[in-house]
Amino acid sequence: MHDWDSAVARPEAALAGPAAAVFPAVGPENRPATVAETERFLSEYARARGRHRTREEFEVAWAAGLWVLAFNAKKASVAQPNGSAATRLAGEAPERLRSADA
Repeated sequence: MHDWDSAVARPEAALAGPAAAVFPAVGPENRPATVAETERFLSEYARARGRHRTREEFEVAWAAGLWVLAFNAKKASVAQPNGSAATRLAGEAPERLRSADA
């Protein structure tokens, strides 16, 4: 079985951003990355690629990461209406948006 809705052709930053936002979401904890973890991931990703991100790539990465977190929070709120996913995202969203504009 294939998850065809996830098959995309997008700029690299639009793929790195969501990866940075959700990389720790495995195992029993299953949580998204904090803002600081997201920043470290994006910085290390750029370092490993051997080039600096442009301002536009930086904005795209943060925006794409915020989008996937919003999508995941929506799904989580349906599964667990009293869960903390939406509350956590609401608290982090302003900082993530500021990071996109840094």
